[in-house]
Amino acid sequence: MPVAVAYPLLMGLWAGLRGRAQGLVFYLVFALTVTLSVQLVGVYLVFASLIVPALATRRLRPWPGLVTGYLVGTLGYAGGLVASALWDLPSGPLIVWTLAASALAIAALRSCCRSSVNR
Repeated sequence: MPVAVAYPLLMGLWAGLRGRAQGLVFYLVFALTVTLSVQLVGVYLVFASLIVPALATRRLRPWPGLVTGYLVGTLGYAGGLVASALWDLPSGPLIVWTLAASALAIAALRSCCRSSVNR
């Protein structure tokens, strides 16, 4: 089943449910999305896309963590695709490297800002 068909159908089902059933359908959608994504782009890219933004935001409160996670993901994917187009290199590994680089850059920026506030 194509991702473009499965995902909207399952999200529509999830939106109409409440309570425990909603949690169950969420995990079903998550499992199917990860499985279908692995078939499309590979384990390496899916694993990095899930783990790197989460690691970059592990010590942040919920709202700043969500914004930072989206920022890491956006910078990583955009940077990886641009670098891939510029240098004619495989996009998957470049996306993973730029995800890691953006997470490290944001961590360094947070550390720098935190240390300047504490002075």
